[in-house]
Amino acid sequence: MSLHNRRHIIYTLYWDRGGANMATHAVLEELGVAYELIEIDLAKRMQRTPEYLAINPNGKVPTLQHRGEIIYESAAILMYLLDQHPNAGLAPALHSPQRGHYYQYLTWMSNTLQEAANRWAHPEHYVTGDTDLPSVVDKATQDLSRCWSILNDDLGNKGPWLLGDRLSGADFHLFMVAYWSSRYGSRAQDWPNLRRHMQAMLQRDSIQQMMSQEGLTLEC
Repeated sequence: MSLHNRRHIIYTLYWDRGGANMATHAVLEELGVAYELIEIDLAKRMQRTPEYLAINPNGKVPTLQHRGEIIYESAAILMYLLDQHPNAGLAPALHSPQRGHYYQYLTWMSNTLQEAANRWAHPEHYVTGDTDLPSVVDKATQDLSRCWSILNDDLGNKGPWLLGDRLSGADFHLFMVAYWSSRYGSRAQDWPNLRRHMQAMLQRDSIQQMMSQEGLTLEC
């Protein structure tokens, strides 16, 4: 949502094109809330400036500002953001049985799926010499395939969404990592239920708006 009157802005999202901010960016669009985007170009190392490190000492995106609070880590931001808007229905009620599965998917995707994706995309961060890079990529590809298999089965058994018939923030996080995988050795869209999930997400106005604003495209 583009706004010209800054007095009405509720959220500020620090982002980079196609970065781990994609899920938060799309959810902000889905919620229809007032927000502004501040680009942190990682290629220009803007994340290492003193000004940004004062906001997020990890030097990463995304970071969300809301009423003086600063939150980072994609899964944490999604949980926080959707708890601010319970009537949107993108997170199960606090004491519902599905709430545990919602937490499970967000943390598992952040700690396991996304970690494997990072190893594939940046193997140099995990070794001290170039000779080991191929083995890191091979193992990351195996781990990604295992994760995709689990998610593909879950969607086949529960679908169309991770929590069954209700869309949640977890689906936005999954779409983000699935989008990244389009260039990986193990692609989400090569699994039938994951491909259907991606296609369904691509039909949402919020995803289309996010991708347009970030200059992204995807065919699956």
